[in-house]
Amino acid sequence: MMSTVNAELYGMRHRRAFTVLPIVWLLQIVLFAYVANFIVAMTVEDLSGLQREAMLASLTTESASAAVLGSLPMYGAPVLIILGALMAAGDERSGILRLTVSRVPERGTVLTGKITALLLLVSVVIVLSVVTAAVCAIVISLIEGTPMRWDLSAIVTETAASWLIASAWAMMGFMLGIVTRSLAASIAIGVLWALVVEQMVHGLAAVATALAPVRVGLISGASAVLADAAGIASMPGGVPDAPVSAAIVVLVAWTVVSGAVATVVFRARDIR
Repeated sequence: MMSTVNAELYGMRHRRAFTVLPIVWLLQIVLFAYVANFIVAMTVEDLSGLQREAMLASLTTESASAAVLGSLPMYGAPVLIILGALMAAGDERSGILRLTVSRVPERGTVLTGKITALLLLVSVVIVLSVVTAAVCAIVISLIEGTPMRWDLSAIVTETAASWLIASAWAMMGFMLGIVTRSLAASIAIGVLWALVVEQMVHGLAAVATALAPVRVGLISGASAVLADAAGIASMPGGVPDAPVSAAIVVLVAWTVVSGAVATVVFRARDIR
């Protein structure tokens, strides 16, 4: 299987999209989680003292990993869905998949290699995200003259939570890529689901209480629960009322079910 994983990693290194998309995500963290909040905290006069202090506190080194965790439910989903779809359907038209299957007849090995490479990519992206957030926090601490403190246990816990959220979104995109066999279709469906369907459910839950229990079953809802546990308000419509353990189960379930569906479909279909 390692040869398949290495082949997938080699392919990622030579496809520009796998470099550009993580850079876009890192820029979102810099601009939205840090630059925008710092400008607002320093320039908006209508903020109360407590509001300004809270915004600046979210930009400290202690909150670096929490900033990444809080960013994922809002705008991390599209990037990760696209990465998953690229891994699954990016080589459908080029004939590379057909060549790979001809050399590695066991389809389970091929798919396992793809999933392993994808999860390794997610791991690298999340680590780079935390490092980027830490650098931004250090710069702001130097500007403000505030002490730099690091909470190792929080960094480990929040980074693990971020990885779980990112893996769920990426595996959803991967599953859609395998099922649709189309990069464009899988991206369109995944982004539509993340930005429209899930957000619509959260919005309707405010007036239709019957939908409230459904929210935690969504990736964005479970992600918001984990972000809220870290002290980050990540969802304008409020956080679903559910324990952290339930949110973890939901995210693991999305990841596992997406992988299972992809496996069943990939084993059964013809390779074009």
